[in-house]
Amino acid sequence: MIFGINYLIIIVSILIGLYFYLTRNFNYWSSRGVPGPKPIVLFGTVWHIFFKSIHKIILDDGLKYGRIYGTYLGSRPNLTINDPQLTRQMNIKDFHVFVDHNDFITGDKFNDRSLFNLMGDDWKKMRSIISPTFSSGKMRSMHPLIIDCIGRLEQYVESRARTNEDLNVKQTMGNMTMDVIAVCAFGTRIDAYGKKPSDFVMNVQKAMNANWRIWVFFLLMSFPKLRKWIGFDIQDPVSKNFFKSAIKSIVSQRKNDKNTKRRDYLQLMINAQNKSSDNSDESVVGDITSDEIYGKTDTLDTKNKDRVDIDDDDILSTSFLFFIAGYETTATLLTYLIYNLALDDNCQQKLYEELRQFDGKFEYESIAQMPYLEACVAETLRLYTPVPSIGRIASQDYTIGDTGITIPKGMLVNFSVRSLHCNPDYYPNPDRWDPERFMPYNRDKLVPYTYMPFGLGPRNCVGMRFALMEAKTAVAYLVNRFKFIRTPKTTVPLIENKFEFMYTTGDVYVGVEIR
Repeated sequence: MIFGINYLIIIVSILIGLYFYLTRNFNYWSSRGVPGPKPIVLFGTVWHIFFKSIHKIILDDGLKYGRIYGTYLGSRPNLTINDPQLTRQMNIKDFHVFVDHNDFITGDKFNDRSLFNLMGDDWKKMRSIISPTFSSGKMRSMHPLIIDCIGRLEQYVESRARTNEDLNVKQTMGNMTMDVIAVCAFGTRIDAYGKKPSDFVMNVQKAMNANWRIWVFFLLMSFPKLRKWIGFDIQDPVSKNFFKSAIKSIVSQRKNDKNTKRRDYLQLMINAQNKSSDNSDESVVGDITSDEIYGKTDTLDTKNKDRVDIDDDDILSTSFLFFIAGYETTATLLTYLIYNLALDDNCQQKLYEELRQFDGKFEYESIAQMPYLEACVAETLRLYTPVPSIGRIASQDYTIGDTGITIPKGMLVNFSVRSLHCNPDYYPNPDRWDPERFMPYNRDKLVPYTYMPFGLGPRNCVGMRFALMEAKTAVAYLVNRFKFIRTPKTTVPLIENKFEFMYTTGDVYVGVEIR
């Protein structure tokens, strides 16, 4: 009996000690007069994910708590910025303080050496290697490859139209974006629309659907030594091994084939590893995006790239990131753009009339001369922005303007994209899909720094221009040939999925008619 009581006392003592350890920081923000949601043990303030989507959580919190509020990742205090001027100040003027996305080091080079997770000078050096892939000159040379991929997409969409079957837009656009990545980034052809799903598509979907691993990893942030001891893998091991093997095979073939000259992303990485000088950043007249809407893509000095040392782990990890990011984000944009065109016949007709002026010739330069297409893309990215927030780690103590709030070195700061995009003060009737917001004659009404689907400042999305070129070209060809319509299988309204950091819903179906 005495032994049982002592045993119970030990257990209770451990639980009490663990409780106080996990809640030790829970008065961090309240003691500083910073508002924010209340945290609970172990989950911090992310416990809302069990009840609504992450995008909805961030939107609601932004509207409720205002321009600056505190949150908790487990027991770790974070700060959220929901103000356009502070976002500009911290991402552009004071970028040197907020260079790094995070400090979630896993010990696995496949994760830690990707461009997204690299820190400080390592990130800057890798960015300088990759940036030339997305120069207007190289994109112009890849545009015919994208058109070829879209040709296969058209054939598939036409087959659905002729059999009067609804189009699963989400699945179809994912197949197309994977086809484009495989061809343009890695010089590899895949069977994107075969009866059996492509191994590339299946494994990238498996990687994207492993969100439970990410949440477990975040929860382990409260126990850094335990996280390091158990060696938890943030990536799905099956999909990771598939892409490792596939990328290694492609790299090996490239290195053994000295006679074929390629100019895609993977070749740039190999050239950099071999200290080759064929990484020039040429440009041409006629760009694919409007800096007025999206901002400048890169302000880094990319000189002296030949001094950068990279190894096979760098190539593998960053290549995997390209597969994941290029697949999901562009597919998301295309899915919800097509969906909204199907719901709004007036907008679709207006876009079709603009496209008809080009007589089916959608070349690199002409894609940049379609203001309504640009507006449709921009509005889709506003309302269905792929990521709800962008994180940065403070590299030193930082005082926010005249607020009196100091961000300590090492704190994670989240910049709320979704709250800015859907704030009625900046975008009236924010839940309505309305391309007119981004037409040239309305751009003076846009509030600067309230729109950043690709991030802001020097660490914005390096592949932004490529993604926009791919999306605009695909929409131009599709709407020019097909009319998308609402059917009984078209879900209205769409329901956002829970537990997903990337914006996603269930399957999106529309009908297709050949024009």
